[in-house]
Amino acid sequence: MGRNYKKLQPTAYLPDLLKCAHSPSHQSRCTAIAAVRFMIFDQPHAIDEQLRPLMGQFLAHSIRDSELAVRRAAIITMNSAAHNKPRLVKDCLAELMPALYEETKVNQALVHEVEMGPFKHVVDDGLDLRKAAFECLYTLGDRCLDRLDVFDYMSHVENGLKDQHDIKLLTFLMIIRLANKCPLQLAQRVDKFADLIKVGGGREF
Repeated sequence: MGRNYKKLQPTAYLPDLLKCAHSPSHQSRCTAIAAVRFMIFDQPHAIDEQLRPLMGQFLAHSIRDSELAVRRAAIITMNSAAHNKPRLVKDCLAELMPALYEETKVNQALVHEVEMGPFKHVVDDGLDLRKAAFECLYTLGDRCLDRLDVFDYMSHVENGLKDQHDIKLLTFLMIIRLANKCPLQLAQRVDKFADLIKVGGGREF
């Protein structure tokens, strides 16, 4: 790089990262989105005002990427932003939420059976992605609920009660949080939540 190297300032690399986020290489796309996550500090930083108007451009395409790893990186970055600095993502939530909600559903195309000796084992390649999606919903329910349609949010929270153990546990915490933050809205769905918990046996409690 010689004398033409850029100073080690995050803002100098934002245009390059944005280009990488749309690279034909999924490894480059994944790396770029992960790099954005490490720009988000829990304390105020000079990068915030430059990053804020670009978050939608970084995440909107990545969260709909054809590669699981890129989608997961986008959701983890979105979760980090929502947790540490919600204002970075609040303005683009309307664009991002439909894709995030889609990841709360079990994708049967990613579920397959593998043979392990005399036994057969079901593998869900989408489980880690769904866990990331529900973790992001949990954070958004705490930090950005004022920017969400609560009833739409609760409709997708329901998906967690039909899922695997770890996701169910996180969903119970989300319901508790909803009870504290918006009890009137939750009261309109509590029967549906209760029915789903009964179907699951309620053993997680």
